[in-house]
Amino acid sequence: MKILLVEDNPKITEIIAMILRGKWFEAKLVSTAYGREGVDLARTETPDIVILDLMLPDIDGFQVLKEIRAFSEVLVVMLTARGEEDDRIRGLQEGADDYIVKPFSPNELVARLKSLVRRKEISTTTAALAGMRTTKDRLIIDTESQRASLGSRPLDMSPREYDLLILFVTNAGTALSKQNLMKSVFPESAEHDTRFVDVYVKKLRESLGENPQNPKLILEDGATGYKFVGEYSMVKNALKDVEG
Repeated sequence: MKILLVEDNPKITEIIAMILRGKWFEAKLVSTAYGREGVDLARTETPDIVILDLMLPDIDGFQVLKEIRAFSEVLVVMLTARGEEDDRIRGLQEGADDYIVKPFSPNELVARLKSLVRRKEISTTTAALAGMRTTKDRLIIDTESQRASLGSRPLDMSPREYDLLILFVTNAGTALSKQNLMKSVFPESAEHDTRFVDVYVKKLRESLGENPQNPKLILEDGATGYKFVGEYSMVKNALKDVEG
C-alpha cells in the first residue's frame, strides 16, 4: 500500500506520517510540497491513494487533480479546510473520490482511506469475476460487505454514494428533501448548502449507469429533492458464490 501526500505544510505531513506509522504501518508514505512534483510522483510511483491539498506553492490542487486524472484513476482524497464548500464541491465534480477536512481525527483519516481502498478492491475483483456482464436486472445491495451490483454488474461506489443509496432505497417511493439528505449523509457540511447532494446524486447516477437526461431510478422531486423508484433487494453475502 502506497500513499502519496501532496501537502506544503510540514506539520500536516509529519502528523499524517505519524498517524500511518501508528495505525496503518503497512502503508508507505511518499510526500512532496509541490503540485508539479505531485503529478510526476503520481505517474512514477503509481500510488494507491493520493491525498491532495488545495493550496500549494506552485500550482493549485485542482490543476494537480486535473493532470492526474488525465492518466490515472488512482483514488484521490482532497485535504481541505473546514467550511470551504465551493472548493470541496469543485474537487468532487472534477474527479476527487472523497475529502477530509482540517482539522481531522487520526481514526477518521485512516478509516476513510481504508474504506475507499477496500471498496475499490472489492469492485475490481468482483467486476473481473463477473465478467462485467451489463444487465438491467434488479439492484442488489449486499448489507454485509456494504456494496451493490446491478444484476451481475458490480457497482464502483464511494462510501458516501453507498450511504446515499441506502437512504434512498430504504425510503423508496418517498421524496427526500435535499436538506434531509444533507443532514443524514453530510452532517459536517453547512446545512444550507445542498450542492453536495446534487454532486453526489450525479455521481451515484453515473455509478448506476443512469442516463443523465432520462434517469429511471433516482428522480428529481421538483427543485427540492429526490426519490428512488427502482426495484431492489437487500441481502447478505450477495456475491459469495461469485467470489467462491
